[in-house]
Amino acid sequence: MLSVLVVEDDDVSRELIASRLQRAGHEVRAVGSAPAARTQLREVLPDVLVSDMFMPGGSGLGLVADLRGATETAGLPVVFLSGRALPADVEAGVSLGCTYLRKPFAVKALLEAVGEAADAPSRVVEAAVRARMAELGDLDDAGERRLFRRLLTSFADQAPSSLGQVAAAVRRQDAADVEALAHRLAGSAANLGATRLAGLLRAVEADAGGGRPVEASDLRPLRLELAVVCRAVTAVARELADA
Repeated sequence: MLSVLVVEDDDVSRELIASRLQRAGHEVRAVGSAPAARTQLREVLPDVLVSDMFMPGGSGLGLVADLRGATETAGLPVVFLSGRALPADVEAGVSLGCTYLRKPFAVKALLEAVGEAADAPSRVVEAAVRARMAELGDLDDAGERRLFRRLLTSFADQAPSSLGQVAAAVRRQDAADVEALAHRLAGSAANLGATRLAGLLRAVEADAGGGRPVEASDLRPLRLELAVVCRAVTAVARELADA
């Protein structure tokens, strides 16, 4: 199940899109404008954003361009829908890393686009983790593969709990613990090739060590990125087991 935010100004289209996604088992929130989407995104980040490309009061293109410029939402998967996009508009959406579907859409195509968009960040991390494993050792050696599989599996099993410890330290306003815990998890992530996760953790570590209070909201992008990384390292671990 994915969490999906639908942004569509037409009432009929919005309800149709939301109902098809809900029927497929996804958790859906739906709004009618880009400003309403911005409000929702400040509260909860979805796994995927499905947006009309052009709407009164603010375009989907403008919304996503702003999202790409913010660290927290830079990697948010987006599917654009439009019945009147020009080739240049489609190219602009693709340049922002978005999938494009023309209206009227087939339900199967919509569901496939949402699923593929959600998987895209994980595939990028998978490639980075594979490259890191190949850099660290000989993947043709069975013993090396067993070692890397164990390390990757251990990270996927333990990292969510480790981030939970960071969150608990944030709630206690224990800056020293936040700094130490974020440092430790960042080191593990960096060693496995999960560089974006490591960078987000380093930022939290630096804030805690520099005396800036770390807020619970600062951990939102970490939770999203960690979920992506855990899926990726689990997939690579599975590949090493099958090799």
